[in-house]
Amino acid sequence: MSDEIRAFVAIDLDNAARRAAAGVLSRLRSGPDAGAVRWVRPEALHVTLRFLGNIDASRVAPLARAVGAELARVAPFELALGAVALFPTPRRPRVVALELEPEARVAELAAAVERGAVAAGFAPEPRRFRAHLTLGRIPGARPPALPGAADAPGARFRVGEAVLFRSDLSPSGARYTPLERMPLGGTVHP
Repeated sequence: MSDEIRAFVAIDLDNAARRAAAGVLSRLRSGPDAGAVRWVRPEALHVTLRFLGNIDASRVAPLARAVGAELARVAPFELALGAVALFPTPRRPRVVALELEPEARVAELAAAVERGAVAAGFAPEPRRFRAHLTLGRIPGARPPALPGAADAPGARFRVGEAVLFRSDLSPSGARYTPLERMPLGGTVHP
């Protein structure tokens, strides 16, 4: 039995936001190129703030403490699901995603998670953070045609915590288990 786990820190969706994103997924899955995308199951939807990869299980508690200390300085906020987008670029996409607003608040939260991860001894993330909610991954080189009217504008939810998840990979898709819930602190922002 291994003491390593695959882990990441993310924003979990509330039920209303999950239903709204699942509705977008349903519309996208009915599109002409739906088979060209590996779609995320609705129960697995989340906003990744920091992927950690395989870590020793003994690092979970110190990581949660360090990230939690940073999150205590970040105020809760409201987040809105936005337009469907192809990332990193529409010409060479790897991901079908929903944009998030306000992106700056999600970036602020991701920066706090990053500071906590580095304080806990993890190497800094070299890639620039870009706020999005992954709906599917594009394994091929050709961008899929996306059906119109698939966006989820107006679907809003409160972000009051970040969650440290364990990710177990299987042929039927990844399964995510919450390990630690780390509340945001500070003054509430509308």
